[in-house]
Amino acid sequence: MHASLITMDKCCDGKGCKRSYHLACLDPPLGEIPPGIWHCMLCVKKKTELGVHAVSEGVESIWDTREVELPSAEGVQKQKQYFVKYKGLAHVHNHWIPESQLLLEAPSLVAKFNRKNQVIRYKLEWTVPHRLLQKRLLMPTKQSDGYYTGRAGDIPDCLYEWLVKWRGLGYEHATWELENASFLNSSEAQSLIREYENRRRKARSASDPSITDKVLS
Repeated sequence: MHASLITMDKCCDGKGCKRSYHLACLDPPLGEIPPGIWHCMLCVKKKTELGVHAVSEGVESIWDTREVELPSAEGVQKQKQYFVKYKGLAHVHNHWIPESQLLLEAPSLVAKFNRKNQVIRYKLEWTVPHRLLQKRLLMPTKQSDGYYTGRAGDIPDCLYEWLVKWRGLGYEHATWELENASFLNSSEAQSLIREYENRRRKARSASDPSITDKVLS
């Protein structure tokens, strides 16, 4: 084991999580700090069970506002809502949330947005996968057995994450996404997966011709 690996630490990016690990002590060990957001096993469990918003540190920015009419005991009630992006999450996970909720979670962002009194131009293409850059295991099988106990149905059907580059955005905005996300089940996304696997196959066969026909996991 290379000595330099032991001195390299990685902190979990999960909400409220302060756990820090030596890269060489992880299972499997990492040779370098992984790109993008990284979560420890406890936060991975939370993310797969409760959704990606459960591990986000909260609202990052406001992109739009609207007023909607909602049914109430008095008839119809108007509600102001904001379209928000969350820290560490791609635009595909943006939500409309009530002003009352946002004032509790991020009052300074509301004040800043209202002070500017302008809507930031939002592009729908930012929610469309453009290229798959990497694939990684959420957690080793041995560890998943320890975190998911009980019936076999308790084990999540999501085993991997994809590092996704989004259309219209640079590589610095790439995010790790669960493989069972709805936007990765489209025909276009499945085509991107095949392209990624073909690139990997060509790269491996170029370095070792004997594995040309080997199927990548």
